[in-house]
Amino acid sequence: MNAAPPAAQAPADRFGWWPALYCLWAALAIGLSFAQAGWSDANITRLSVLAFIALQFAFRARLVQALPRLAPRTRFIVLATVLAAVVEGLHMISKPVFESLRITAATTPAEALRFYAVDLAFTLPAYLVIFAVIWGCIRRWRTGLWAYVFTMGLAQALGDGGLLFFAGAPQMLAFLPYPMTNYHACNVIPFLAVRGALPAARPAGAAGLLAIPAVIAAYFTCGALIKVLGRAAGLDGS
Repeated sequence: MNAAPPAAQAPADRFGWWPALYCLWAALAIGLSFAQAGWSDANITRLSVLAFIALQFAFRARLVQALPRLAPRTRFIVLATVLAAVVEGLHMISKPVFESLRITAATTPAEALRFYAVDLAFTLPAYLVIFAVIWGCIRRWRTGLWAYVFTMGLAQALGDGGLLFFAGAPQMLAFLPYPMTNYHACNVIPFLAVRGALPAARPAGAAGLLAIPAVIAAYFTCGALIKVLGRAAGLDGS
């Protein structure tokens, strides 16, 4: 399977006007959130996620070479799931998978580790499914780096509760990049690691937007199953 030629990928990788506009939008959304809520648990989590993205960028050359012996599909899913597990840990103080697992100042280190382990027991299988769906999308449709960053970030943000949230509060769409950074932190490096192994002849264009409903459907399915299992385990108080 031949990789796409570098010359064909370069234009889509350039930091042009619309990626710059998106980054400006993200900066404004996060800045306004801090101005409104200050050092809330959610905003502390957001700073941690941004720091994690910066750390990934600093070690990008090494990270994209990680796990070279794995097949591209396995490599993408494993890398993305590992990064998602880190992001999941950063959310334990603000929004774990179940509210009963939230880590607070009163939580002991042993309890915190147990809460995190329980959280991962529910979320990691879901991430494996979700990133398998994303892999299927990027293998079927060709996309440039920045189109991937925005499309998959949007798909995951909407799938992970965002669709219902924004439907009830459409004015909050102005802050859309705020949650999207969660998914940039776990899906960009894996894409960079495997894109050279993707089929060069796959089609591009608007058909690639079908990835959005596909990812949303994966989230809804996994989320419903997590809710049922969590309720059965006495973790979901809703």
